[in-house]
Amino acid sequence: GVVDTMEPGRAEIVSRLREMALELEGTDERAVYDGFFREWTPAVYVGARQLFHVHNFRSGLRATVFVGVSSLEPVALHSDEVSPAVRENVAATSGRTMKQVKFPLDSVEDLEPLMELVRLKWLLEVD
Repeated sequence: GVVDTMEPGRAEIVSRLREMALELEGTDERAVYDGFFREWTPAVYVGARQLFHVHNFRSGLRATVFVGVSSLEPVALHSDEVSPAVRENVAATSGRTMKQVKFPLDSVEDLEPLMELVRLKWLLEVD
């Protein structure tokens, strides 16, 4: 898979992220082709909705969550389920109808803020 080709430290971060995300009921992992970066990236979905995808850049790992300006964003900005840092990240990201909220993943400690937003998005999808 995509993760198998990553260097060990990065593979560990992505493997842990995969475990955390796939604990959410009804989720599955897919490899998606990113035409802009011309690479396959691991992504986690619930049904037809992508929860996030991960890029393995030379400079480091980065996860991206698509945040709908009229759907997930208002919930995220007023939710106690996400930390102030995550709310700030969502608010600071530009986008007219859809935002691409980015999370650098330098260590396993960086996974929790990402997962706060992922869990919230998942909850909205399964409700």
